[in-house]
Amino acid sequence: MNSQPILTIDNLCLADSNQVLFNHITCDVSQGEVLAIMGPSGIGKSMLSKAIAGFLPADIKVDGCIQLNDQEVGQLSMLQRDRLQRPAIIFQDALKALNPLASVGQQLSLALTTNKTRLNAHTREVITALLVQLGFTDPEAILTLHPSQLSGGQRQRICIAIALLGSANLIIADEPTSALDPITEAEILNLFLTSVQQRQVGGILITHDLAAALACDKLLVIADGTMVAYGSPMDAIGQSQHPFCRQLQQLLPE
Repeated sequence: MNSQPILTIDNLCLADSNQVLFNHITCDVSQGEVLAIMGPSGIGKSMLSKAIAGFLPADIKVDGCIQLNDQEVGQLSMLQRDRLQRPAIIFQDALKALNPLASVGQQLSLALTTNKTRLNAHTREVITALLVQLGFTDPEAILTLHPSQLSGGQRQRICIAIALLGSANLIIADEPTSALDPITEAEILNLFLTSVQQRQVGGILITHDLAAALACDKLLVIADGTMVAYGSPMDAIGQSQHPFCRQLQQLLPE
């Protein structure tokens, strides 16, 4: 793509007081692109997303560059950042991510207006139109429900809606489908990829699912404390000689 990157990471290193978590991470995300991040369990994929979002624990040291919308944010927490430097996040556990005491309509209205939880005619129209795009056949009824009254797939769709209603132009999805059945998982993944492309925002998908990663525009593979593959998914996996990527090569479609 020729557009200016929304996110640029250059030679990023994260370390705590005992060890280097990973180093030499370099990648970028432009408008309409989704970057998949893969690697063995426990390698620090979610820690990387926290660094991008500004949620790192206080004892984690950051070296290198994280530039979001032309501003260096690597040393800034979420609360220290301007609004344009705050990514939206879709978490793995949608039930915990949503407020159990507030209705769906209240939470969506707050995401759209940032300071009002009561729906008016304008916010209701915007929100119901988005819910229809996300596959809800009766959005008016959904607005009155609480998260516990929704299925897992419906809750994750609401989390996607909240992310899209905000002002962020970078959306991080941290294994958003791992708790869903295969059919719903495919639907949610497709919604995420399509929404990023249609709205020309940037997306990051942290996943263990090779099929999901192959559907993205770029793939970053982290293993043994550093990046071992980066680029278009098929090329990144196929050209790497790292053992983790060699395992993935055996699973690639013909």
